Amino acid sequence: MVRSMIAGVAGLRAHQSKMDVIGNNIANVNTWGFKGYSYNFKDSMYTNSLNSSGGSVLAGASGGRNASQVGYGSQLSSISNVFETGAPSPSANPMDCMIDGTGFFLVGTMVNGSFSNVADSGLNLSRVGIFRVDENGYLVDDQRSYVYGYAVQEGTGIPETPATAASKTTTGITAEFDDPTKPTTITIGGITVGLSANIKSESQMEDAIQEWVTYVTNSKNQAPNNTDNTDPKKPIIDEKFANVAIAFDGVGRTGTTGNYQWTAKFKITSVTTGDESEQNVDDVLGVLGVDPAQGVDASKTVNGTTWTPGIPAIYSDQLSTLKIPNDPNTGLPYDLKNYSISADGTVTGVDDQNRPIVIGKVAIVSVQNPNGLEKTSGYYYKIGENAGEVTHEQPNTSPAGYIMGSNLEMANVDLANEFSNIITTQRGFQANSKIITVTDEMLQELVNMKR
Repeated sequence: MVRSMIAGVAGLRAHQSKMDVIGNNIANVNTWGFKGYSYNFKDSMYTNSLNSSGGSVLAGASGGRNASQVGYGSQLSSISNVFETGAPSPSANPMDCMIDGTGFFLVGTMVNGSFSNVADSGLNLSRVGIFRVDENGYLVDDQRSYVYGYAVQEGTGIPETPATAASKTTTGITAEFDDPTKPTTITIGGITVGLSANIKSESQMEDAIQEWVTYVTNSKNQAPNNTDNTDPKKPIIDEKFANVAIAFDGVGRTGTTGNYQWTAKFKITSVTTGDESEQNVDDVLGVLGVDPAQGVDASKTVNGTTWTPGIPAIYSDQLSTLKIPNDPNTGLPYDLKNYSISADGTVTGVDDQNRPIVIGKVAIVSVQNPNGLEKTSGYYYKIGENAGEVTHEQPNTSPAGYIMGSNLEMANVDLANEFSNIITTQRGFQANSKIITVTDEMLQELVNMKR
């Protein structure tokens, strides 16, 4: 009778432990990357009421007998993680990602240099890809752990250099009216152009300058298209002006009313790109009487460059942190925005010239026995002694999986299954409590026999 009491108590404890596991599963139903746990029972130790014995065929001997055993209830056999991939949940952040497969992200504190032995690195494994770039340019998760992968080898991953056009801004060119009170022409850089009737006084100098710019940049007024040079207010413009675009950049004024001294600023940009585009700008400045070496604003000068092809990224075979690379032209990290992560783990940003810049490739860790991992704080796993072989590999190259960008992995908890487990666990708990109640009643009858 006492044995049944012990068995009932053991059953209560085992079912209570299973309820703890179920409660934890349900509590984490909305936890990113959470893997549900399963609780497994085993029967407890046994005592032999009758021992087994072998039979004999000799004359007068007896046959064999099986052992008669009585158990002491149930207890914990194991609590196992269910490492099925959770459903994807779309995210508005392109840096969020998940692994569609059995692999893990490798994250943790800073490790200097590169390495290949994951098991001895002291880093953690994770199934949650909430990634960001920190203020130092490193790829990190939302727990401030560095994300490890394959960095771009030095001298590779350099984007193409787009061709640019040279441009220079003049510091001020004298602009003059023939008659400030009722102007009919404006002269800039020795080129006199007739004004429309809309310009009635020097108070409309900006409009007058704009009319001058419109005239000299009109291809019809440039040689050799313009052959009519009889009207002094409609001069033939040097054909060098066909190679540039002129933008009015401001006007200056000194003196008094009716006697102002005006200066105009222009941004002169070549219509062609490359190194030779600088000559186009300098030619027009020379026509306007401006010294290209002294009469321009150096802070607003842009040198023309020719197109140069990019160098494709080559990734290291070793693991390391992932950091925004440096621009070889400036020695400073690229100024990136609009990050994204592709299916093969490539992390890419876009610089201020809309060029894709490769940061590196996120690694995936494959674990031989995922249930040998040990859960730590947050959503990290520590590599346990029974995890087996732990290897790293590039995404989308093995069953370990590929990266799904703009998605996060939901918990793989099946609420329907958990609620049914609650019912069976509750009934099991009730049945074991009934064993204790009935055993108590039997003991009470035994005590009452003395009366």
